[in-house]
Amino acid sequence: MIVKIIKWLLLLVAFKTVVALIVAQFYTDPRRDIEAREQLCRTFNPDVVFIGTSRTQYGIDPALFDSLNGQKTRSYNFGIFSLSPYSAIQIAEEMLTASPAVKTIYIELSALDYSTVALPPQQVIQDAVFRARVLADCPDIGFQEKTGSFLTGLNTTLFQMVSIAPQVLSAKKAINPGTDPIEGGANLLANGYQPVTTALSKTNDRIAANKTSTKQMLAIRPQTQRNTYYISQISQLIARARQLGRKVIFYYPNNITRGEQQLLSQAAPFLPQENLIRLPEQPEFDALFKPENLFDAHHLNRNGAAAYTRFLQGESVKR
Repeated sequence: MIVKIIKWLLLLVAFKTVVALIVAQFYTDPRRDIEAREQLCRTFNPDVVFIGTSRTQYGIDPALFDSLNGQKTRSYNFGIFSLSPYSAIQIAEEMLTASPAVKTIYIELSALDYSTVALPPQQVIQDAVFRARVLADCPDIGFQEKTGSFLTGLNTTLFQMVSIAPQVLSAKKAINPGTDPIEGGANLLANGYQPVTTALSKTNDRIAANKTSTKQMLAIRPQTQRNTYYISQISQLIARARQLGRKVIFYYPNNITRGEQQLLSQAAPFLPQENLIRLPEQPEFDALFKPENLFDAHHLNRNGAAAYTRFLQGESVKR
C-alpha cells in the first residue's frame, strides 16, 4: 500500500512538472517563483537586496531607499508571496555564494508556518524539518497546537508540490491578469517593487489584531526563553556574511500576526542590535496601521511603503 501511494505521488509530481514547464513558457509569476525572481534580480545587478514575504513586496520602495542614500546604493526588492523563513535564509546563502556584487542583504524577520512557493521535493522536506524544529523549540505553544500548525502548514506546502492548481492559476493570469494587487498579474518595476495606490476606507478587526500582536512583540524583553534553533540558523548566516566582508540585517515586517509573535518573541530579543531593525516608536508606529496607508489588512500601499522605507533607511545608516 505504501509503495503504491509513493508511486502515485511520484506520478503526480512528474505530471505537475510537465504542466509547470509548459505553463512557464507563457507566464511565470515572479512573486511566487524563486528561480524567476532570482533571474530578475541578477539582471538588475543590485548591491543591496531586501528578501521577504508579500509584506516586503509591497512595503519597501527601493528607489526611495536609494534616493535617501544619495544614490550610493542600488537596491532590489526580492519579495515572494508566503516565503518561509527557511527559503529566505537559503536565498541569502545563495546570494552570498553566487552574487559578490550584493554587499548588504536585508531579510524580513518572519515565522510563517507554511509556504506556497513552488519548492523542489528535496527542499519541501528541509522546509518542513526547519519549521518542525522551530516549533518544537517554542514552549509557549502547546503540543496539540504545534502539531496542528505543522500539519496544516505541511499540507499547504505539499499541495503546491503535487497539485497543478498553481499552474492553472498562472495560465488564467496569462490570459486575464486582472487588477487585484495580489491575485492579479505581477506589475513589478525593474527594482522588484510593486507599488499599489489604492487604500482602505476604514480600519477593521484584522488590522486591530495585527496591531495588538505587533505591540506585544515590541514589548518583549530578553528574559523570555530562547528559540535556540531559529537563533542558531540566523546567527550562522550573519557570521558567514561577516566572514565574506558583507552584511546580513534582519528587520521586522510592517505587522506581525499572533502566530508569528509567539515564535519571534523567542528569537528577536536575542539577535545582535547591529543586525536587527525593529519597528519605529510612536507616532510612526501608528502610521503603519492607518487604513489610508494600507490596501488590505496585511499590506502597505505606496504611501505606507514610503513611511516604512524612510524608517528602514534611517535605521540602516546606523548599522
